[in-house]
Amino acid sequence: MLIPVKTNLFARFEVVRLNIKKQALLPNTAMLTLAALGVHLLTSLGIVCSLLAIIAVFEGNLNLTFLWLGVALFIDAIDGSLARKIGVSKFAPNINGLMMDSIVDFTNYILIPCLILSTADYLLPSVEVLLSAVILVISLFSYSRISVSDVDFRYVGFPVAWNIVVVYLFIVEMSQLANTLAILFFIVLKFVPLKYVHPFRTKRLRKPTLFMTGLWFISIGILCLNKTQTLSGPTFLLACGALAVSTLYFCCLTLASGFESRSAVSQQLSSANSITS
Repeated sequence: MLIPVKTNLFARFEVVRLNIKKQALLPNTAMLTLAALGVHLLTSLGIVCSLLAIIAVFEGNLNLTFLWLGVALFIDAIDGSLARKIGVSKFAPNINGLMMDSIVDFTNYILIPCLILSTADYLLPSVEVLLSAVILVISLFSYSRISVSDVDFRYVGFPVAWNIVVVYLFIVEMSQLANTLAILFFIVLKFVPLKYVHPFRTKRLRKPTLFMTGLWFISIGILCLNKTQTLSGPTFLLACGALAVSTLYFCCLTLASGFESRSAVSQQLSSANSITS
């Protein structure tokens, strides 16, 4: 059977067009692959911050420890958004970015804070190692869960952000008893099904949450700086106010999730009653 000349020519033209298109995409693909590898490299810098923070802990320099933990927190805040924007799983498929990020996060969010709690005299001496061990174990189970968030990327239960807890202890300077009670309180919160927003991924109230996250970062940075260099009164009070407002905002969102759950249960019960009646 003979193939019509027009059809044959069209097929050849289509092959040539597709080849030209593939050649045009090659440079763009190479650039995106480099960008994806760059994002992974950025994530890996978090573990370098971990090493420097650990060295600072053993040197007794908590100011420097929190500086490196702050840098690591900033990296963690931006690398996920960059990874999703570039599509690292597509252009660097042989590197598991989620695994890399989890290793870095566990080190900076849990291991180093536990090291601080067990060595820096924040807790009562009789329980400092025990509570640190409890935090490590429950956090390990938390990281091993298949799903720890709801459909809007809100964490269910306290999201093992012990670096955040410890930086508050560093700034507020409470007694060992008060610190110990605070740690016990957050351990209990891990088992309470309240929801905690992800500052960059939760879609509900996204704009005010992003604003409050930025306000929190700035105020925490200023108050940590105040530990090494005494700030002026107005600057210190402004930073304290900003931290209080941003903290209250996130606390209100978490508490509101409790009423949200009750409302959902009430609606389900109402629906069930209407069906049975």
